[in-house]
Amino acid sequence: METFPKSAQSSASASDLNVLCHSGLLDLIPDPALIYLRTEDKILFANKLFSIISAYDLTDLQSMKLSAVIPEEPDTNPSPGEPRPVMMQIASGELLSKHLKIHSLSATNQVVVLVFSAPEEQNLFRQDLLEQEYRFDNLKLLTTISEQTSIPAVFQTAAKIIGQLIEADAVISYQKSGQSLRRTQVEENDPIFPESIFLEQLTRLNSTNLWRVGKPAQNLLEDIAEEADYAFLVSIPFLVNENLIGLALAAGSGPVPDNETLRYFSLLGSHASSAIKQLSIIDNARQTLRNIRHLAHIQQNITDNMTEGIIILTPDLRISELNPAAENMLGYASREVFQQKAEMVLIGNETLSTLYKNAQQGIPTIVGHNLNLNNRGGNSFPAQVLCLPVLEGEAVKSIVLLLRDLSQSEKIRAHSQQLEQRAFLGEVSAIFAHEVKNPINSISTGLQLIGLQMGPDAPYSGLVDRLQNDCQRLTHLVKSTLTFSKPVEYQIQPVDLAEMIPSILDRWGPRMTRLNINYNFSSPPEKLLVKADPRAIEQVFVNLISNAIQAMEETGGSLNVKMRLADPQTSPPQCEIIIADSGPGIPDDLVEHVFEPFLTTKASGTGLGLAITRRIVSAHEGNVFVESFPGGTMFHVLLPRVE
Repeated sequence: METFPKSAQSSASASDLNVLCHSGLLDLIPDPALIYLRTEDKILFANKLFSIISAYDLTDLQSMKLSAVIPEEPDTNPSPGEPRPVMMQIASGELLSKHLKIHSLSATNQVVVLVFSAPEEQNLFRQDLLEQEYRFDNLKLLTTISEQTSIPAVFQTAAKIIGQLIEADAVISYQKSGQSLRRTQVEENDPIFPESIFLEQLTRLNSTNLWRVGKPAQNLLEDIAEEADYAFLVSIPFLVNENLIGLALAAGSGPVPDNETLRYFSLLGSHASSAIKQLSIIDNARQTLRNIRHLAHIQQNITDNMTEGIIILTPDLRISELNPAAENMLGYASREVFQQKAEMVLIGNETLSTLYKNAQQGIPTIVGHNLNLNNRGGNSFPAQVLCLPVLEGEAVKSIVLLLRDLSQSEKIRAHSQQLEQRAFLGEVSAIFAHEVKNPINSISTGLQLIGLQMGPDAPYSGLVDRLQNDCQRLTHLVKSTLTFSKPVEYQIQPVDLAEMIPSILDRWGPRMTRLNINYNFSSPPEKLLVKADPRAIEQVFVNLISNAIQAMEETGGSLNVKMRLADPQTSPPQCEIIIADSGPGIPDDLVEHVFEPFLTTKASGTGLGLAITRRIVSAHEGNVFVESFPGGTMFHVLLPRVE
């Protein structure tokens, strides 16, 4: 099939020219005709009549200049007026007298049609010229079908063209939907023809068909036209791969279309069918592309959000892509290692060559026993590598490596083991404290009896006093252990800390006076209530105030308790209580561990006070943390506020 020069395509689409040249449309012109590209002085095509008269075949003409056909080289601008006389030279060298009419085929007049007619029969020529103009306009009208961008628009355009060519009372188009044809376009409002037609009700619709009055009806549509007293019914089928996918109808009471009009309608049907087929292919391709993009988007989301690292290798073991998890594990960006050998990036204490060889042979392999990989910074981490070849038939198209960082699993396992040990320790501590409590009470009671029978000057009275103090210390330790280990149900209610905290400070007032400790409490003017269990939350502040007093009992100092609204951006709203002392502070190596059980710097401490404090605050959906520096310590308690 011939193709047209780019310059011609710039003014008239190649598809439109191909339609004119190869669909037989040019042969409808009853005179010799050429399609000529003016900008390149090139003959593009000729109709059959020109080839017969000139004895040139198309191959000869396409290699010739226009001067070989018209020696005087006339003006080739389109001539809307009278035809101009020219001499046409044929293959034998003979010159024939002709009249030349030039029609434009493009907006810029680059592509034109040259029509040669006999100078005799001038009046007849003028009539033929008008008919040629009419046919040529119809041909140009037909090319508009290929410009449509949707299948419904093709049906609509075809119906409009039919309505412009013949006097019809109704022009209707139908499009296939399932096993029926449904009406899509009505050029004239005609309620006679149905909205839908089953395909089995239509016969002999594989080509353009004309029914006229007096001719037997062959299908449902012709029966309807006959009953409606129409003079004719033209049925133009649209076929794709010999399957009926649409239909155009034109019914009227006027003149019956002639054979030339029917041939034109056949061309219209073929052209519309071709346009529908191309649009269907494009629509299917677009839908397939959308599906592929959707699947690719889903796959990308899955890959990006996986905790396992994914490395995709080419069959020759070069890296083509890393997902974000693999980038984080190895410390490389995907673009940095693109087309790098896998062995240059995956470096560990064991060689992975066997794994790669198995993958190239189509064998999946997993390595995870004592494997440690090194990241970009040289740090090692335990890992598991699963190698999966992607096969197409028996050929390996790519290799997928799944990396799992086992260090996090090791941390979780160690943490779970630690929690189990703590739970077991708590259970044992509760049993031990419960069992020890009674013997301690018995010893303490016995010591009290001995002390009552001994005078103050008895040689062992001091020892008895020390033993009694030790029993009290053990009793306090047992009570703290039981409080820490057993579950507690809290009764949450609004609590006014502006009343509770000053009451606690007043109870400790005499002792703070003896120890030369000044204390102060401040709160905002508005009333702040917190959601808390009164007894439990009182124990929190008793523990914190007691610890602050003990920190300053040797040197004295000041104790300040301040209550205020927490950061308004916190949710839910909270109240913050700060307990600050001017003691020596907590050593830096102990600050992070002050809330752990059994950690204490006091000779008589149990190490459970702050652990119990944090447990109570956490159960109230609050938080507690500490700030310490030489010359002072501040505990911050955050509790949910009653709004």
